[in-house]
Amino acid sequence: MKVFLVIVGIVAAAFCVMVAYLYVNQRKILYFPQGLDRDWDHVKENTAFEYELNRDGNVLRGWLINPHNKKLLIYYGGNADEASQNIGQFKMLPSVATLLMNYRGYGDSDGAPTEKSIVEDALAIFDSVEDRFDSIVLIGRSLGSGVAVQVAGQRNVDRLILITPYDSIAAVGQGIYPWAPIALLIKDRFDSLKAAKDVSKPALFLIAENDTIIPQHHSRKLADNWQGEVEWVLIKEAAHNSIIEYPSYWETVRSYLSFE
Repeated sequence: MKVFLVIVGIVAAAFCVMVAYLYVNQRKILYFPQGLDRDWDHVKENTAFEYELNRDGNVLRGWLINPHNKKLLIYYGGNADEASQNIGQFKMLPSVATLLMNYRGYGDSDGAPTEKSIVEDALAIFDSVEDRFDSIVLIGRSLGSGVAVQVAGQRNVDRLILITPYDSIAAVGQGIYPWAPIALLIKDRFDSLKAAKDVSKPALFLIAENDTIIPQHHSRKLADNWQGEVEWVLIKEAAHNSIIEYPSYWETVRSYLSFE
């Protein structure tokens, strides 16, 4: 009996250590800020399109591509996404302007990322450009899909494009760490399911067939509870990180942006 109690104590202590590690390091696990080198060719070639916004003493930096167009696409990246890496791809959408902003702590934007700061920054960025365009579409990839949904719930947008979206980061995290009480630990929940209750605009769901990072059932739950029209497109053979490499992905995006 004594040996049993010792074993139980060791297991309990190990469990507490693992839970404490998750709690303390959760933002390091969720966010993977990538730096920016201004000697990169694609950065030097696009200095004319650079866009900045000062928020609470922190400067957020990005690029406004094809700014002469009257339809704007605002991009919210994934958790390891540095915005400049997407400039070339979005330049292939010449009929729309595209705003690519790095989150706090990403690229050469100041500060450190949290859900509160990212969403508040996204709202401020939206407000800073809204009057310049006739229509605005939000496109969010992975982590950024949750940002897009929250912005759409608080601002007037025409439609959304959600790439490998989720119901909530808490739900995704629970699947990754089934042994941990994620709902009790998590600070940045990115609860898209809750935020979607305030969104009635149409949305395109772009889903990777072989997504092991955000399994399809998380995306399906969000789609099933969406208040507006849903277009669900499955990119065959694509994985979470490779979905943008498939021609059918970009063909679908172009088609969805062709509305008047």
